[in-house]
Amino acid sequence: MRQSHTARLVALALLSTTALSAAGPTAGAASLQSSSVHLDPSLPVHPALQYGAQVEPDKKVRVIVRKTSPDVDVRDVAQGSGATVEEEFPFISSAVLEVAQRAVFGLGHDPHVRYVSPDSGVQHHSIDTSHLTTTYEAGVQATNIWNSTSSSTQATGNGITVAVVDTGLDTSHPDFPAGKELAVNLTNTSTTTADGHGHGTHVAGIIAARNPSGQYLGVAPDARVIGVKISDDSGNAHESDMLRGLQWVYDNRATYNIRAVNISSAVGTAESYKTSAVDAAVEQLWLNGITVVVAAGNRGTAADAVSYAPANDPYVITVGCLDDNVTATTYTDDSLCTFSSRGTTQDGYAKPDLVAPGRKIVSSLASTSAVLAQQLPSHMSADGVHMRLSGTSMAAPVVTGTVALLLQRVPSLTPNQIKWLLQSNSRLYPGQSSRDPAGEVNAWPAMSTAVNPGPKGILSANSGLVPNNGINPTTKTVQWGTYYWDTYHWDTYYWDTYHWDVTSYD
Repeated sequence: MRQSHTARLVALALLSTTALSAAGPTAGAASLQSSSVHLDPSLPVHPALQYGAQVEPDKKVRVIVRKTSPDVDVRDVAQGSGATVEEEFPFISSAVLEVAQRAVFGLGHDPHVRYVSPDSGVQHHSIDTSHLTTTYEAGVQATNIWNSTSSSTQATGNGITVAVVDTGLDTSHPDFPAGKELAVNLTNTSTTTADGHGHGTHVAGIIAARNPSGQYLGVAPDARVIGVKISDDSGNAHESDMLRGLQWVYDNRATYNIRAVNISSAVGTAESYKTSAVDAAVEQLWLNGITVVVAAGNRGTAADAVSYAPANDPYVITVGCLDDNVTATTYTDDSLCTFSSRGTTQDGYAKPDLVAPGRKIVSSLASTSAVLAQQLPSHMSADGVHMRLSGTSMAAPVVTGTVALLLQRVPSLTPNQIKWLLQSNSRLYPGQSSRDPAGEVNAWPAMSTAVNPGPKGILSANSGLVPNNGINPTTKTVQWGTYYWDTYHWDTYYWDTYHWDVTSYD
């Protein structure tokens, strides 16, 4: 792609993005002639930052800097560019710096820097619809596993811990019995583990709720859930907040026996999985035995629908949304949610990997004062402690709960084996086409295959995949490479903190 054409795409995106009108670039920036913008694909600096450095050189931004070695002192890097060090992430040899955009070129030429990318915002995937009911547990045949007459296939998730990297967890909610929940606060903007937004508690309930009345049960009702809070009480977060949460999971995986992670959110700037810091982080978890389940997003068939980390990572299990038409056992009326992201990533991988019920899902409400309760009062249930939401955010935890069921019965399963079990035992749904190859998760046959694999044994997904350039597959740790970015595949929207720093609902 010629640089002049690339620059023109950026300028057009600036003019067409209404969300930037209130908090985005200035009119002078938007009217910048495309011919004056030069983007260098050989420089290890994200194109959005290169563009910003020329459009608004004095604007202060937060960037994620990947170091060439863990031994590099990031303070020396910062001093050379006039930057301020905000925090470091040792497990991926990276740090967050605040710097004037003009300085990103200097960072890119620093011999101790592998790559520089925006610390963009994180978006939570939710869509609100109508009709209060819960059918997803029976729809994926989790109830068959709960009530199996054979001890080899009976499971409720007992003994398995799942981390939910999200907006927090209401540990006082009646759906989470004492001893089966834990909440940690990793934000710099909140002083409590409470879920002031509500998204994280809703997601956690889909995985592991056990309401005293038995009316609301998660897919793995006896699993332990840890709410890893990475956003403020309004639901706003940055990529660095997600990295902080993933760092905590990595550091505490053995202490709490964390075997699975649910991420029902995405970063706000598209980037190849080969250079993304978040993708490197989830791959490091994956290679160290933690199954990572990610919401596909709610961008439908948009050209960049599956271009955002971590949903674009080929290793993880990316989950799209299925509308089960609120019928638990009738599969002929299932259909793909129109808003569910699907397509091919910028690196050529088809996503999502699976679909699961995600429309009209009733789950735990953090509190009546939570942001979601205030925004969607008509979606609250009569008991005042549950609410209805839709989106791939709700579909992902259905799969995460299924992972917990499999791990209880066969704890030796690796993430690659789990992905293979779920994909190879998935169910076709009406209207499924070659353009939407992901099948519907089907817990019961996956469990049956896991405990009775047959003569071929349990196979492995992800064969032949190339890890993120920061990953050393031998040591299973991060070691950044030299791949920068492909001029043909990157987000044309000029990165802006305020634009991405909001929670999005379709």
